[in-house]
Formats: sequence, C-alpha cells, structure tokens
Amino acid sequence: MRSRSFSAVIGAALVVAAALAPAAASAAESGPSPWSPYQSADFEVPAGELCAFGLRGEIVSDKERYRVAETYPDGSTRLEEWTGQLVIRYVNTDTGAAVERNLTGRGDFEYYPDGSWSLTAVGGHFGAGLHPGDEPQQGFYVVTGSQYVLHSDADGHRTLTSGHGTMENLCETLS
Repeated sequence: MRSRSFSAVIGAALVVAAALAPAAASAAESGPSPWSPYQSADFEVPAGELCAFGLRGEIVSDKERYRVAETYPDGSTRLEEWTGQLVIRYVNTDTGAAVERNLTGRGDFEYYPDGSWSLTAVGGHFGAGLHPGDEPQQGFYVVTGSQYVLHSDADGHRTLTSGHGTMENLCETLS
C-alpha cells in the first residue's frame, strides 16, 4: 500500500513512500482511521535539482498528523488527510542565506489506481519542489491559501495549479 507524507512533499519536495498498514475494514466500515503522528526529517537537495544552488531544509517545529479517510475495495489508500504545524528553515547551501517558513495547514492526498496522486491544499500553507520539465517551472514553491493542487503523474511529472493565495519561489528568494 502506498502513502505519501504531506510533509515529505512539503518539506523535502521529494517522493517519499511510507508503509502504512491501516485495516481496510476499519477505514471502510467505521469511517476515517484515527489520527497518527508524523515527524518530518531534515533534507538537502543538490544544486540544479530544484534551485541553481543546494537547498537544505531544517525542521524547526513539527506537530503533523494524518489519517486514512477512504480506501479502495482492495484496502489500498484512496484518500489521506494531513494537518498540523510544520515550520522549516530553508538554507542556500552556497551562501548560507536562510529564511524560515510556516507550512502549517491542511492537505488531502488522493491516490489513483494508475500510480498518480494529487495533493489539494484545503487551507494554510505547503511547499512543493518542481524539477526540470515540471510546471509551472523548476523551483521550490511555498504556497499560502487554498485550492492549490499539486498533481504527480505516474511517471513523476508534477504540475502545481494555482488556487486562492500566493506562491513564493524560494529559489528566487534565497538567490
């Protein structure tokens, strides 16, 4: 069963798989599973992958949690809800320039049978790394608002669709 960490997309902007084992019957028969805590990890992305410089993320505060809200008939996760506090310090590893961003918010991950997934910002903040060839363009974006959608095709191509709020490209901010 696949699961993506809201914070992994947020903080590391890397595809991270976490093995979760919710009982399909409990999610399907009794509603969403109970909330489970999640702790993000610091990360470092090499120069050229997201920004022209290396980008490091240092977790400042993390009180995230998630739950499986819906499953497919085979028991695999269809929808996860993520919420909680996440504050990250982003550092340009070439210059040492740093900014701290509050990524606290709520997002829903929807997993599709073809291996693709979508993260919809329900409200608050999230971050997303876009690689060369992704849309709108390569960078690391901090989004504030709602109705932003980060979609990843089964092949890993990502598209970030604008919603209501603002988008900041940290590659530009930290240049």
